[in-house]
Amino acid sequence: MGPGPIPQPIAQEINLRILGIVAALKPEARSLGSLPFTAHGLVQLSRSTLLYIAGMGAKQARAAAEVLIAEKASALLSWGSAGALHSKLLPGHLILPKVVIGPQKGIFFTDDGWHNRILTRLASQLEIFTEPLAQSLTVLRSRQEKLDFVKEIEALAVDMESGSVAKAAVKANLPFMAIRAIADPLEQDIPESVLRAVNESGRFRSFHLLGSLARRPADFLMLNRLRRNFIAARKTLSIVAQLVGEDFLAF
Repeated sequence: MGPGPIPQPIAQEINLRILGIVAALKPEARSLGSLPFTAHGLVQLSRSTLLYIAGMGAKQARAAAEVLIAEKASALLSWGSAGALHSKLLPGHLILPKVVIGPQKGIFFTDDGWHNRILTRLASQLEIFTEPLAQSLTVLRSRQEKLDFVKEIEALAVDMESGSVAKAAVKANLPFMAIRAIADPLEQDIPESVLRAVNESGRFRSFHLLGSLARRPADFLMLNRLRRNFIAARKTLSIVAQLVGEDFLAF
């Protein structure tokens, strides 16, 4: 799916079903296809697919979903990576939840027909987990933080956006789906240097990273492990995009 200029307005075409995808980070969004280097915000991937690269967190995800709804999206998809809340999940494992739990413990169901069709298409190619996915308002940096979180909310994996996208979809009476790949296994610690190097919009600040690594060189090993895990997650997302293709909106 190659991005192109966005028509003004996009939704003028009658009876065109539009899928709205929310991704927090550009590296996650690139698993959907080639993107311009400067891509951020609203991008048209195809005639019937819009992507919003939102940045990390609930506020950004909610704003992105609202833009896509305003552009007459027919359905919303939360796309990207996730953290594991159980040791059985490994980097690259696919999360296709039937339920998404919001940060205020709201329960949101993904669309049954849409979920089943994607699950059928992918089941023979990937190891898939359909247990609940929860949204956290903060980054869970360590194994202990993840275990403390799952004591309060019973879920298998966690991200920072899907609950907000789901809530917006329910409010607009639109089908919703979440597709997430594990980049952060239970035992993975996220070093402070990484958090300092990524701003609220999800943009990478290399100067901050270099400064943090100079002060904490031990973070380099954790950073390299996190990079490998994220590559595994992005590979899975790329496989999903290739296998599902135009069926993303088959609901």
